[in-house]
Amino acid sequence: MRRYLILFILLSCSSTIKETFKSVKLTSSKGENIYVNSLNWGVTDDSQITVISSSMKRLKNESDTLDIAKGLEPFIYSFKNDSLKLYFNNNVSYKVKESFKTISISYIILNPQEYKNIRQRAYVNDGYYSIPKREKINYPSDMPKGPGR
Repeated sequence: MRRYLILFILLSCSSTIKETFKSVKLTSSKGENIYVNSLNWGVTDDSQITVISSSMKRLKNESDTLDIAKGLEPFIYSFKNDSLKLYFNNNVSYKVKESFKTISISYIILNPQEYKNIRQRAYVNDGYYSIPKREKINYPSDMPKGPGR
């Protein structure tokens, strides 16, 4: 009886967990749009797939897995002057399969210290961006500070 109760609780909880889809549109100087799409799921959104595509609809669900990057924060990116640069820690783990008319893509391998430096900038959207893009949270001014702050 106890097993069934635990199974029932787990199944009823899992049906309420929703997927989190995020899409960032990048537009070239000629008006071409590409999208950095990510889909997260799990109790804490700790499962993730990512794709760069000309379609905002890519990755609307978990079954859309062709030519994707798997895992949290698969790369960091920057976009400037119609150039999309993808930064990787130690090795390139994802290649964009689509080709674009006016946007060029570069793959840049960084050592762990270099990657750490741009990751810190990506967390505050300072010219670099993580997947999914971080959003600033405006905490109340009277919110208690953490230890050591």
